[in-house]
Amino acid sequence: MITLDWTEQYDRLVYDAIISGKVTGQLQGRPNQTTESGLAQLFFYGDVVYKLYKTHADKNHFIKGVLAPTKRRTAFLERDFSLNQHFSREVHQALYSVYLEGDGVVVGPYDGRSIYSLSKMTCLDFATNLHQRLLSGDIDEQELELLGYEIAQSVDTYTTQVPSEVNWYDLASQRVDFLSQFIDWLPTEFAAPLQKASVIGALQNHLETHKAEYRQLKGDALSVNIDNHDENIFFIAGKPQTIDVLPPMSCWWYGPAHANLSNVMVNIETLHSTEAAQRVQAGYCNYFKIDTLPTHSFGFTHAFAQLISIAHFGSVPEKREVTLRYLQRVPEIAHWL
Repeated sequence: MITLDWTEQYDRLVYDAIISGKVTGQLQGRPNQTTESGLAQLFFYGDVVYKLYKTHADKNHFIKGVLAPTKRRTAFLERDFSLNQHFSREVHQALYSVYLEGDGVVVGPYDGRSIYSLSKMTCLDFATNLHQRLLSGDIDEQELELLGYEIAQSVDTYTTQVPSEVNWYDLASQRVDFLSQFIDWLPTEFAAPLQKASVIGALQNHLETHKAEYRQLKGDALSVNIDNHDENIFFIAGKPQTIDVLPPMSCWWYGPAHANLSNVMVNIETLHSTEAAQRVQAGYCNYFKIDTLPTHSFGFTHAFAQLISIAHFGSVPEKREVTLRYLQRVPEIAHWL
C-alpha cells in the first residue's frame, strides 16, 4: 500500500524497520553500521551500502523540495541513479523500491511507484578519496591525467536531451543567486572576506558583459553538469569513480562541459598545486582533442567552482583550515573573470 501522508514520521518508520532487521525481500537482516547525510540515510551491510533518501514536507523548498513526495521526487531519484551508474558503474549496482508493511519494510525490484527507494552501492575505501589524498599529498600524476580523460569521456557519452530553451546565461545567473544565499549563511569569518571582495557582484558583472554570448549557449550546445568535487571522487584500482553526482537544484544539471573540469581543478590547485591540476586539464583536452579552453567562460566556471567550494567547506566546522586555504585564493578571481 502506498501511504499518502509522507512526513518525517514515515522516514522514521522506514529507518527503524531497517536498523531493527524487519526487512524482507531483496534485503534482509540488520545493518552493521549506519550514518546520515543532509539528504539521506546510509546503511552498511559488509562491503555493500544502501542509500535511502529522506523525504521533505515542503515541496517548494528551494533545495530539498525535490525530495517532497511528488512525481518530481521520483524523477529525481531515477535521474540520480542513472547519472551515478554512468559515472561510477563499479560503485552503483542497483535501485530498489521500498514499501512499508506493518512494522517492517519490503524491498523489491524498482517499480517507479514507491516514494522510498534504496540505491545499492559498493562500500568505498576513504583512503582512496581524492579529497583525503590531496590533504595527505598522496597524488599520482598519471591518475590525475586519467581523471581528466574520464571526466571528458563520461560527460561526452552521457545521453541527455537538454531543453532547447535552456541557456547558460540563465543557468549561471540562478547558480549565482544560490551562491549568494549560501555565502550569507556562512560564519562571519568566511562570509565577510567574500562580501568585502564583492565576489557576487564580480560574477554578475561578468554575466552581464557576456550575456548575449551565453544566451546563445543553449540546448544541444550544453552538456550534462555534475557535482564532481574532490569529496565525491574515489579511485578503484587506479581508476576514478565519481559518486553522488546529481545536485538537487536543476540549474546545476546543464552547462558547458568544462564546468565539470573546473570543479576538480580548483580543488587540486588549492589543496595541492597548479601543476597537478594541469595534469587533469591535459587528460580532458586530450579526450576532446583540443589545445585550449574558452578563456572567459572557463574563467567564470573556475571562479564559481572556487567560491562554491568555500560555501561548502565553510559550512562544515571541521573543515575550517581547508576553507581558509580556499579563501587565500579569492584575490585571483578578478583575474579569472
